[in-house]
Amino acid sequence: MMPEEHECPPAEFLPEVTMADRERIALVHDYWVTVRGGERIFLGLARLFPQADCFALIRDPALGSGSQQPFAIRTTALQWIPNGYRHFRALLPLYPLAARCLDLRGYDLVISSSSGFCHGIRANGVHVCYCHSPLRYAWNEFDATIRRQRTPLGRAALSGVLRYVRHMDFAAAQRVSQYVANSRTVQQRIASNYDRQSVIVHPFVDTARFRPSDVVDDYFLVVSQLLPYKRVDLAIQACNRLRRRLLVVGDGPERPALERMAGPSVSFLGRVSEGDLTALYARSAALLQCGEEDFGMATLEAQASGRPAIAFKTGGAAETVLHERTGLHIPEQTVECVLEALAQFNSMKFDTPDLLAHAERFNEAHFRSAMRQVVRDTGLDLKVGL
Repeated sequence: MMPEEHECPPAEFLPEVTMADRERIALVHDYWVTVRGGERIFLGLARLFPQADCFALIRDPALGSGSQQPFAIRTTALQWIPNGYRHFRALLPLYPLAARCLDLRGYDLVISSSSGFCHGIRANGVHVCYCHSPLRYAWNEFDATIRRQRTPLGRAALSGVLRYVRHMDFAAAQRVSQYVANSRTVQQRIASNYDRQSVIVHPFVDTARFRPSDVVDDYFLVVSQLLPYKRVDLAIQACNRLRRRLLVVGDGPERPALERMAGPSVSFLGRVSEGDLTALYARSAALLQCGEEDFGMATLEAQASGRPAIAFKTGGAAETVLHERTGLHIPEQTVECVLEALAQFNSMKFDTPDLLAHAERFNEAHFRSAMRQVVRDTGLDLKVGL
């Protein structure tokens, strides 16, 4: 067990913070190495609190300007590891210590945007954690993560690391003032894993960025990291059998195995620009999502483009997809269930205004209003940002 107090190397560009500095606000994210759903939420928090100081445990220096990072991000000593951001997942054992060494005492309000570790920072003001999910590998994916190790020694070593991480993660969770969950599923995980109550504030989608198209093509679309739990393999196998076009947007360690599995009707596009993704959504027959998502912004991005989503019914899809109104639910994670959903989809029509109206329920204005209320409910009387 790590001691409560320890010597820590100084963080990169850490400011001097004193209790004389009132109404100071800090925003913290786990790792700033790409811009996906969690990072877009962090960008939204930065727009809500433009005066805040922003931190991450580690970041990719290439994400240094423009819309991907319109503010300075201070980091921890993990940034000193050569090319550490390129292999950020391999730094798993170091993150609890790095978070604990990030000393934000003196800030009146800290909001951590966490799917793993940054809720473990030091704070003596109000600490609100916007939780995308408790760390998957240490909690709900623990057994599956261990099984993927090829050797007994590897499984034993990783089990020890993850048990240590879980212990530190639980201790960190007890120091948070208020938890915010992004979905009912994550709310249940926070209660089960951390023994903490939380309120739900759904993530937002930039609905103004998406538009329906007058021309709709016949392909299904997957937009996902290529990781085991995303179950992109089910979408590929179903489209292989139907010889139906499937376009896969995204990258990740599973890509080589998925490409070997794919038939001639499946194309891998890798990462694409925002403009290209917008066009791909708008012209698709539907989005296909076979994994269990904590929330799942892609389903709403599709609906904001006037296209339905066919998604595994658990997790965030239970809240983002209205069955037989804005899409379809896949009842089980099997190829047969995916095929049945695709067959049902072929006989249905979806109303574009319904799709657009549902997506608007998850716009940034709703998110901002809900987060303001969360901060007010802590009793913190900020004169700015609210």
